[in-house]
Amino acid sequence: MINVSNIEEVLTKIPGIQAAKAVVEDEEIVELHVVADDEKLPKQIVRDIETVLFASLGIKIDRKVISIAQLNSKIETSKVLPYRLEKLDVKDEGKNIKVSVEIVHGQEKMSGEFSGPKTSRNIPIVIGNAVLNALENIHDFVISVDDIAEVSLAGKNFLITHLTKEYKNVEESIIGAAPIEKDKYTAIAESVLEAFRRL
Repeated sequence: MINVSNIEEVLTKIPGIQAAKAVVEDEEIVELHVVADDEKLPKQIVRDIETVLFASLGIKIDRKVISIAQLNSKIETSKVLPYRLEKLDVKDEGKNIKVSVEIVHGQEKMSGEFSGPKTSRNIPIVIGNAVLNALENIHDFVISVDDIAEVSLAGKNFLITHLTKEYKNVEESIIGAAPIEKDKYTAIAESVLEAFRRL
């Protein structure tokens, strides 16, 4: 019998994996969501998961059910300068909200704004589009904010963002994640920025 707690405990012992959530149906893992740092490529993390599950628990898993969200390690000495959220302002304008952001990349500062209806479902989209607007001059992709969800893994709360990138008629899904530490609005912006770093 597959024990979900054992699976999640074993996976969080893999270096770089911070949290894991497994969904089991009919004695088979049908979903496996993992939050990891960015020290390894996703393919290497998948291989580690496959090896550890089989060696430790005798479980074979279809890699297609594995979903990985990577958090930026924020190592300032990295050769690649990170895009960093410097400022986030959410202004209540009655029926709408107006979001302004400032993003720093080295010595460069980029600003973006976006407004939209003040509904619980739409506020994350408005924040996400403000972040993307700040970055629109440094890429030539078409990017949309499709969905943002809050998940709880290993006792911690995260915001997961799904972006779609379209380039030369090819669409690609990009996932970003950020822990909810300061507030949800900041976590939303950070998760969108993390997804952008992975484009």
